[in-house]
Amino acid sequence: MTKTNISRRGFMASTAGLAASGLVLSAPSLSRAAGTTIRIGVGSDPVFSGFFVAQHEGYFKDEGVKVNLQTYSGGGEAMNALVAGQVDLASASESTTMVRMNRAEIRPLAVVYYSGLYVKLVLRPGIESPKDIKTFGVIPGSISDYCTGLTIAHFGLDAKSLKMVPSGPPELPALLMRGDIDAFFAWEPWPATAVAQGAKIALTSRDVGYTDTIWANASQAILESAPDELQAVLRAVARGSEVMENDPKRAAEAVKAVTHIPVDTTLTVSKDMTLTVRDFTDADFKSFDSIAQFLVDNKVTDALVPYRDYMQRGFYKG
Repeated sequence: MTKTNISRRGFMASTAGLAASGLVLSAPSLSRAAGTTIRIGVGSDPVFSGFFVAQHEGYFKDEGVKVNLQTYSGGGEAMNALVAGQVDLASASESTTMVRMNRAEIRPLAVVYYSGLYVKLVLRPGIESPKDIKTFGVIPGSISDYCTGLTIAHFGLDAKSLKMVPSGPPELPALLMRGDIDAFFAWEPWPATAVAQGAKIALTSRDVGYTDTIWANASQAILESAPDELQAVLRAVARGSEVMENDPKRAAEAVKAVTHIPVDTTLTVSKDMTLTVRDFTDADFKSFDSIAQFLVDNKVTDALVPYRDYMQRGFYKG
């Protein structure tokens, strides 16, 4: 097993973890693509802890699958690598995946994370309420963009009078504290970074009606050639996610060993997320439909993404 650190940052980024299974698939049962190495792309933050713990604890090896775990600045960059054929499996949010479905044969396999608390609206000093916002910082095509739209609707803000400032995630806290924007909706660690500089959290995505999920997405090619290996990868990450749920300190130390993310950072944000590997549900699809509609309504996509055609419901066996 190898790990490659890739420091690229794209414009559209987004934020996964996974839950328990005690099943172990022996190496002989992975005979369809013997010797296949699954190249995995994930972001560099704690929501992907299931992958990091699985690597550190040797769960991929236990499952009889060889992997090359590559870390990127976020889920959007990992998905770009999947589109480019640089990885076989990448993990990212619903919208970050959908906006790339017209560029590659992407096949979502399972939900690997969910939360209504991890994505937060941050206000700069001097802005007392979301109703006072005049300028939003947004990460186009991501759940940041989607949650901003929900916030506008929830508080009855005048969308035509609001200014939207596009940005990558790392730049948002600086834009906020300089006064270039009044607020931003984004995932950790960027809200915490802004709070440490004097900003405040106003609400979470759940407060405006959204529970975010992250998907494990495979290429069509690897799904056809190595489905057993993909099952093994998901089981290994599920074991890693179970460690995060049951022994956060141990998991945080494993995450630090792989990524250098401080233990305290992982422990803090772990309280706001649930790492689990599971199949897609009818309730999921209802939420995903709303996101797909939002993307076309806001001209992020030219047409409604037929994402249901690509979902591999029933693939993950646990």
